[in-house]
Amino acid sequence: MTIKRIALLIMLTLALQAGDSYIRLEFPNGGEVLQTGSQVRIQWRSLGANGNVAILLFKSGEQYAIIAESVPNSGAYEWKITAAMPDSGQYRLRICLLKDLRVNDFSDRDFAIKK
Repeated sequence: MTIKRIALLIMLTLALQAGDSYIRLEFPNGGEVLQTGSQVRIQWRSLGANGNVAILLFKSGEQYAIIAESVPNSGAYEWKITAAMPDSGQYRLRICLLKDLRVNDFSDRDFAIKK
């Protein structure tokens, strides 16, 4: 187990002990280059966060699209990137628990979508 994973487990444990819910976006989380027309598996982890989530796409710091309005908090969602998606290296995702929007996470860094 890597130091990064151990630190994440400690943070999650402390958050749950404090009674907080937690959600963490894992993919895409920054630096990836995704292709238009491809199927991408968005992945996240959560603890103590029950209920559906929304997945939003941001471009250049502004909300650009809703990828999923309300999907089960299962840890994964299959996203079909449309061919019409503009090329950019400044995309990020936000995932949030619908019943408590304070429980959310953004991609750590920008990722790219290219044709």
